Amino acid sequence: RGTLAVAAHIAHNTPSAANFVEYARIVKQRSVARRVIAAAHIMSERLRDGDSLDEVLAQGQQAWIALEAEGLDARKRYRFVREILPEAIDGIDRRFNREVVLGFDTGLPSLDKFIPGICAGHMVVIAGAPGSGKTTLGLGIAERVALVAKSTSLVFSLEMTDVELTNRSLASVGSVQLKHITEGHSMADNDWPGLTAAVSKLDGAPLIFCDDASLTMRDIRQICRTVKREHGLGSVTLDYIGLVNGESKSASRYEQVTDISKSIKRLAKELGVPVMVLAQLNRGPSNRANKRPTKSDLRDSGQIEADADVVVLVHRDSESEEGQSGVTELIVDKNRHGETGFCRVQHQGAYHRFAELVGYQPSNEEVEMGRTFAGRHRTKGAKHESF
Repeated sequence: RGTLAVAAHIAHNTPSAANFVEYARIVKQRSVARRVIAAAHIMSERLRDGDSLDEVLAQGQQAWIALEAEGLDARKRYRFVREILPEAIDGIDRRFNREVVLGFDTGLPSLDKFIPGICAGHMVVIAGAPGSGKTTLGLGIAERVALVAKSTSLVFSLEMTDVELTNRSLASVGSVQLKHITEGHSMADNDWPGLTAAVSKLDGAPLIFCDDASLTMRDIRQICRTVKREHGLGSVTLDYIGLVNGESKSASRYEQVTDISKSIKRLAKELGVPVMVLAQLNRGPSNRANKRPTKSDLRDSGQIEADADVVVLVHRDSESEEGQSGVTELIVDKNRHGETGFCRVQHQGAYHRFAELVGYQPSNEEVEMGRTFAGRHRTKGAKHESF
């Protein structure tokens, strides 16, 4: 009787083999938890021993990422297409009924014909020579995300201060000449209503600037995650990729930018928002007869071209009469989800913005090339209400 009682007790308290998967998951998670505690202990000891904080954080971050990946339930990291189809069909139906839009528009209808939406998870590269207006275009789209879509727009500027960016936004939104805002003393009586209106719009806008010039991709990633957690996040703009500090001091600049580009692409997918990346061009276009750039002219690394979902090249021929009057080509030279081509817009430098051209008719040569254009010249000094 005693033997049978012991056997019954053992059988009752022995876990069923039917639940072995769940038991294995618990054992694995506890194993990872012990390694997390050990890693934290090692970091603590290294800091007490006087090791560099940056080095300890860098190695600690790599350890956390590896341990986090091990601790995740692998069954949640992939889906069969039959599981995805309902979500895809629902998205099509909602877009058909205009309950949601594909992405953020640029505010330039001629450009939107090529890019029907700046979409979540996409890496959009805006490139141009110095002074071509790439910052104007990037900041203009960022402003539109915040002011029109009412979605948080995070702008990293490694070249200008947050006050300079704010002044440019005031000029663009309020139709006040940037020179007047910058100088202050040249503000005219008719500038003040526009400035007041711009302040009112921007004061409540979810537009965020970060002007820390020492940023690495690790910093950018951390700030993006913090903003998304605390404020939500609609889009990210980075001005510009060539100024982002590399994390590996021993790597060449080409290797650093290659790693940075890959990180940006992964970040866009992780955050589920579009990331607009400003970039410079090499000297290739200046050596060509028409000086029109192509995506292969992107400076520092060919990886930028490879990672980008969309590449928009900002080109203004400063030697032509049209270029001197602000006529600018926006060349969509790569577009994973749409057509390529280019349009012409008006660069209103005094207000730090782009506007549509009016009344332009393409030449026979342009028609034969299959180019699509927006309108031509706006009346000199005309103002364009962007928002």
